[in-house]
Amino acid sequence: MKDTLLKQLFKPSPKQRLISFFLLIGFMLPGLVLADIAVLIHGYHSSGNAWRYNGITRILADNGWHDAGSYSVYGNKLSLDNTGKHLVTVELPSEAPIEIQANLLSQYLGDISKRFAQQNLHLIGHSAGALVARLSLVNDYALVSAKNSTVKAAFYPKVEQLISIATPHLGSPIADMAEKASDTPIGFFAPLFGADEINRSSRLYKQLGQEDKNYFLFWLNRQPHPPMYYTSIIRANGSILKGDWLVPPRSQNMAYVPAIGAKARVLLTPGTHDLKFADGLLLIRLLP
Repeated sequence: MKDTLLKQLFKPSPKQRLISFFLLIGFMLPGLVLADIAVLIHGYHSSGNAWRYNGITRILADNGWHDAGSYSVYGNKLSLDNTGKHLVTVELPSEAPIEIQANLLSQYLGDISKRFAQQNLHLIGHSAGALVARLSLVNDYALVSAKNSTVKAAFYPKVEQLISIATPHLGSPIADMAEKASDTPIGFFAPLFGADEINRSSRLYKQLGQEDKNYFLFWLNRQPHPPMYYTSIIRANGSILKGDWLVPPRSQNMAYVPAIGAKARVLLTPGTHDLKFADGLLLIRLLP
């Protein structure tokens, strides 16, 4: 009598059997379990560790995102797998033209897509890093979308969203000034004062200049972008002392990019141009 009662008490229901079945399949075939990877892309004169210095990766880690390491041309030390949520940073030659950085980023994303095809990618770019991400997305999307394309869509990185932080989507007047400085005596004497990046980055400055004076941004902003979520985190305070004096708030808004427009979501936040701890709190709201 007692044994019969215990069997009835612990006898699984049909729903419980179904759940157990899928859990078993998940453990046996981890590649079939969807996962998410957040790819953090640094901006000009920065590195992947900027996301760590500002505590952003720690906030993400506290909310279930495993820090899997960094992609670099000097070798990768990654701890990615087919399940769960992971974040990776990338190392890009931040003084190089955007197309060079974008090609390298595409290689990183292609490697992730090839090794972990079931995972959803979430690109997060700070400043120029989001422009690098956009060019990478546009180039890859064009390859897949071409009528006579031999590129299989299965190998296209599965990107769910792009989040930009303080990015000059419409350009920066400060970049215009820096680009002009490289053609003046300032550029000539800069190496003597350890500021040769003014000359090394002259082409990048030109690409980051205001859209109406900048063929690159004018072109990029009108190229077909893949259908996905776009979110602009904008430094809303435009003052010199407390706001982002490098990039005007309007320029940070992807809603003003003709190829994206109303598809873009907007989040306003105070602060200067640099990454900050509070950005991590916003990312938690935007990531799955």
